[in-house]
Amino acid sequence: MTILDLQNILQRSVLEIRGDGKAGGGLVLAFQSLANLCLRDPDLHVQEWPFFSSARRGANIRSFLRTSRRPITVACEVTRPVLSVLMNEGTARSIDFAQGVPPGGTFVINTRHTPEECARHFQLSGRVITVPGDDIGDKYLKHSIGNVSVYVATARAIGGFDLDTIIGSFLETLRKRHVPDSVLERNRAALLASAEAAHEAVCDEAGAADHRITSWSGYGELPVGAQSALRLSQSNRTADYAPSGLRLKFEDAALACTGCAHCITNCPEGIIRFVPDAQRGVLVTGVDVSTFCKLCGECIAVCPEHLFKDVPFEEVWEEVATL
Repeated sequence: MTILDLQNILQRSVLEIRGDGKAGGGLVLAFQSLANLCLRDPDLHVQEWPFFSSARRGANIRSFLRTSRRPITVACEVTRPVLSVLMNEGTARSIDFAQGVPPGGTFVINTRHTPEECARHFQLSGRVITVPGDDIGDKYLKHSIGNVSVYVATARAIGGFDLDTIIGSFLETLRKRHVPDSVLERNRAALLASAEAAHEAVCDEAGAADHRITSWSGYGELPVGAQSALRLSQSNRTADYAPSGLRLKFEDAALACTGCAHCITNCPEGIIRFVPDAQRGVLVTGVDVSTFCKLCGECIAVCPEHLFKDVPFEEVWEEVATL
C-alpha cells in the first residue's frame, strides 16, 4: 500500500476533504478555520461548506472542503475524499466516515485511542492520525470540544504550513470576533498542546469490501424531500445525538417514583419504561438509552424525585479492551 501524497494531489489535482461529526461539536468551525488557513496562500483555490440535516443539536452533520493550486470546477458533495476527518467517535456508529476513501488515504480522528486501535476498530487502511481533542478542550478551553485539535492535526496532515502559521491563522480569526486576550491565550495553549498530542501511524486493516461507495437505489425509507441518509430516517438512532461521554441513568432503588408521569409525557422519544401500579397509577422502571435517548434532559428537569441524571460514560471497544 502506498500512502497518497497530499501535497502532490494539491499541486496536480484537487485535494478533497470530508468531515463527519455532530451538530454543535465544532466540525463546521474546524473546516472554516482550515479554509481560512488555505486562503492565506494566494495560489490556493478553496471551496468549503457544511451539510446540515433538519434535525437538532447532536444530529449527524458533514463538512466538505476542496483546495487546489488549480481552479476548482466541480461543486458537488465530496464522495471520494483523500482525507477524512472524524470529529466525534459516536458519529461512526451510524455513518461510515471512511466510505469512498482510497487505499493510502489519510484519516484524522478526535479520540483518546491510538492510530492502531482506530485502524482495527474502523477497518482503516492508510495514514491514521489521532488527537485527544476533547481532553485538550477540557484542559485549556474549559469545554470538551475538539475543533481546535482537529484543525491542527488536519492542517499538519495536509502539509505545507508551519506551526506558527497554523496557530496565527486560527488566532487571527478569533481576534476578528473580538475574543478577549485571556481566551486567545487559552486557545494558543490548546493549539500547541494539540500539535504535541497528535499521533500518527500507517495501518492496513481494511478489507477489499470495506467502505465501498454504494450505488444509489432510490430514497427508500427516507422521508419525502430527503436527499441523504444524514437526514432523519427510521434507522437513524437519535442516541447518537447525545453529547459524547455522557449517558442518561435512571435509579429508583427506594421506589420513590410518585407516578406523576411527567417524564413519560415530556420524553420526545417515548422511551420511558413503566408498569401499571394500583396506588400510583404507573411506576417508572427504566429508560431505553441504547437507541433513541439523545439526552435532551427533559426527564431530568421534570422529575420531582430527581430519579434521572446524566452520568459519565465511555464506550469500550472490544478489540481494545482485550489488548
